[in-house]
Formats: sequence, structure tokens, C-alpha cells
Amino acid sequence: MKGQYVAESVAFIICTSVLIFSCALEYNDLETLGFPNCPQRNSCSRMGNAAFNERICECDNSCGNYRDCCIDRPSSSSRRPSRYTCFHFGNYTHQGEYMINSCPSSFSGDDNVRRKCPNDDFSDPLLSAPVVDTLHRKAYLNRYCALCNNASPTSLTTWSISACKVSESISNDVTWQDVEYHSDVSKWGYTRDGQFHACEFKFDRPSSVAGIARPCRANIVSTCPRTWTRQSYKRACESYMSVVTDAANTAYRNPHCALCNGARAGGLTCLPTTTFEKKAKPFSFALLLDINRNSGDLVGFSRSPSESCAKDQKYDPFFKKCRDLVCAVPGYTMVDGKCQQE
Repeated sequence: MKGQYVAESVAFIICTSVLIFSCALEYNDLETLGFPNCPQRNSCSRMGNAAFNERICECDNSCGNYRDCCIDRPSSSSRRPSRYTCFHFGNYTHQGEYMINSCPSSFSGDDNVRRKCPNDDFSDPLLSAPVVDTLHRKAYLNRYCALCNNASPTSLTTWSISACKVSESISNDVTWQDVEYHSDVSKWGYTRDGQFHACEFKFDRPSSVAGIARPCRANIVSTCPRTWTRQSYKRACESYMSVVTDAANTAYRNPHCALCNGARAGGLTCLPTTTFEKKAKPFSFALLLDINRNSGDLVGFSRSPSESCAKDQKYDPFFKKCRDLVCAVPGYTMVDGKCQQE
């Protein structure tokens, strides 16, 4: 079997509550695993005032809600699925922000909205891009989530869609007019020589909403495989954060997650601060959609002067038409300052 694992005799305090998941692991449990540790970056008693990219876990009072507490930070969190998604953006390897990803149980609107909030198929990028309610200072995974959580429709700032990566070898032959949505794979892309090439969209957070959402460490492995049978490791993997990487630069939520996914303890290192540095930008269609711009919402595309949009509308380059912006979800209209189902 791949990987080297410490003995099962490592002491774990087993979680017994049905609704509360509170595993009080000791910091010594990390040192017992036998990997190069970094207490200045993953111990609440030693990290001091380290900046976000210099630490690999959190020690504040909210870390239990976001499930990013350090191993020596006692916390309690619900065993139900988290209401937050760590959403990656920009050109930084592990840069992300937490987004609300579900509708409250009290939401009585369209079932399609409830379904698409956590499981959007990106068929409509205008509705799929993350939004921030600047009035209530909350970030949402998409407009469906904002709608069902009663966000202020006139206070939403939408993240821009910044790239659609294509192959360098055929980049000169591809234009935005070639890009279409393929429902069979739930992807936007283009077809060349009978073969479909999916676009890789990238998102950018508008500078005007920086500091509202909680930062997070994106693109990390956070669970053990279903085939993994050692329950103590599964509980430990899900109970704390101390991000590590293996020799292949795969990032894991903590060493326990790494070990149950086949990594070697001796090959693990604490997440390097350099992984937050910018990578080279790939070829792309540049900025595709920025509906917050006053002078229009697309860069790099031609649009006829006759295609001006009415007030509270923006031009959608994906569907090539003007769209209602305030209540953009189909079947909803503005009533007394809120988007309500027609």
C-alpha cells in the first residue's frame, strides 16, 4: 500500500456527539506523525501576528464555522455540510474566499433556485459568477444563493470573469464567436476538427469588495477516500487545518488528509508561502464579463453602438443581448426593493 502510516496507537479523542463535531486533538499529535513541522505557522500559541499567507490555519472565534481552526484551537462545529465554499480566484495557486453556498431552510421560492445555488451548471455565467452584498457584507457563490438568502439586490457587486483558457497552438484560430455552451458536459468551449475543447474560466474579485469575505486556502484535498477504513484518520482529517504539500505539490488540508490519500509523512512540508505568489497568466480571451463597469461590461469584444442597453440592464457577451441586472434570475422581479417570484 502506498504511503507510510504511524501506528494506530496515536491517541485521538473520538467525537461522540451526533450534532456537534468537536475533536480535541493535541498539537503533539502532529509531531508524532513524523513530518517536518512548522509551529510558527500552525500553532495558535506560537504563530503570533503572522499574516494570512504566512500561517496555514486560523485561531479566531469564527474558525469553527469555517472549519479552518488550528489543531490546538478548541472549537465546535456542526457535522452537517458547511454553508461555505472556498472559491478560488485570480492567478494565485491557493488564493480563495469563502462563499455562502446554500439556501436557508426557510426559503420558499423556486426549487430551481435552491438546486442551482450549490450545484450551478454555469449555463448562464451572469448568474453563476460570485456576488458580494455590500450592504450586509456577505459573499455568495452565485446569484441564486444571493437570491434565496434575501441579499439586497441593489447592493450586489459581481465578480468579473477574467479568462477562458485555450490551447496556445490554436489560439490564433479561436474567437469568442466560436465559444458555445455544451449542455452534455455543462461546459462552455469551442469545437475544432470534431473535438470539443472546454474553456477554463477564471474569476477576479473587484477591488471594491476586498476584505469583505473571509480568505481561504483553495485547491486542497480535504477528505479521505471512501475506501479508507481507519476512522480515526478520517475524523482527524476533517477536524482541523494545517495545510501541507507533498513532493508532487498536491496540497492537503492537514497531514492526516495527506496520509489517508497515500502521501508519505517524510515527504510532507508545510504549505510554502510562495504558493500564494502569482503564476504566469495563460492565454485567454482577456476580460469577458465585468458588469460593474459604468462604461460597459466587456473588454476585447466589438459591439455595435446600436446595442446600447436600458437602465438597470447590461450587455451579456455570452448570450449577446441586454440583460436585466438587478433581478437577473428568470421568473423574478423587483417588488418593494426585493427580488420576488412572479
